[in-house]
Amino acid sequence: MHKKILSIIVISMLLVGCKHGEKSVKTVKNDDKNPSNEHVIDKGEIDTIYAPLSGLPISQTSEQRPVAVMVNNYYLARPQSGLSNADVVYEILAEGDITRFLAIFQSNIPEKIGPVRSARDYYINLANGYHALFICHGNSPKAKQMMDSGMIDALNGLIYDGTLFKRDKTRKAPHNSYILKEGIEKGVAQRHYSYSEKVTPLDFTQKDLVFDNSWKNAGEVFIKYSHDARNNVTYNYSNSTKKFQRVQNGIVAKDALNGKELQIKNILVVEATHKIIDSYGRRSIDLEHGGKGYYIVDGKYMNIQWKNVDGRIIPFTLDGTEIKLSPGQTWINFVPFLNDVTIK
Repeated sequence: MHKKILSIIVISMLLVGCKHGEKSVKTVKNDDKNPSNEHVIDKGEIDTIYAPLSGLPISQTSEQRPVAVMVNNYYLARPQSGLSNADVVYEILAEGDITRFLAIFQSNIPEKIGPVRSARDYYINLANGYHALFICHGNSPKAKQMMDSGMIDALNGLIYDGTLFKRDKTRKAPHNSYILKEGIEKGVAQRHYSYSEKVTPLDFTQKDLVFDNSWKNAGEVFIKYSHDARNNVTYNYSNSTKKFQRVQNGIVAKDALNGKELQIKNILVVEATHKIIDSYGRRSIDLEHGGKGYYIVDGKYMNIQWKNVDGRIIPFTLDGTEIKLSPGQTWINFVPFLNDVTIK
């Protein structure tokens, strides 16, 4: 009798154990593919989700539409607000020897971005490569024509100054116009623009980079845009952070919104034909035909070819293989001549 009761208890415990373990353990029967019994453990792991334009891990899938903002880079406009949140930043000459930024936000839209400056046609073309909502304050004639024709969904501070766009009274115009996150959201609603979509990701590697003999050291990268030192750019590599600082006029670039230094993982320096097209000094810049450049990451650089792939600037090795970026913030600097770039 005691043996019978003991047998019932043992069987009951086994059944309970199987019930509680059914989600994590399963038995695979003998067959040709599995010559012996195995216990295959399903750990219940969820695949890591990565931000499409930075390659960094995020907590949940985001279908935030990219937002591309024209950001002022005149020395009186520094430090700018919101740049530490950008996934991708293009730096390109406007008139004279002064660059402007096209900052593209997707993984994290900051509360305040700016100062916002006026648009040029080549910035609009780059923003369209991400199907981004485009934000500017002012425009060239050609850029106005592109926006008026509906070529891109846009919010222009010339129309919304004082409503969607706010002026910072501590700075002087035209270096004091900002767009707030709530202003973007209100503008999207007013104009009936889409604000969510499935974003086509950039190509990132989640593996450690391997540097062969095609890579050289890049502890410091200097880009000469002007005879005025305030307009030139230096990137300094930090071994501790494994990212680059950005320096202009001897000042390390910080985000005025949070006081953080910009931490740049990938730098692309790409050569493109620049031409002056009018008496104001406006330019045309060849974004279409590709050319030479450098890919700079982890204190190393390699010579590359860049191509325009569906409106985005993508790096390729010299033998034509697309380069996977390292996860993090990416800056893409357009230059008229690679000879204006010094790497050491």
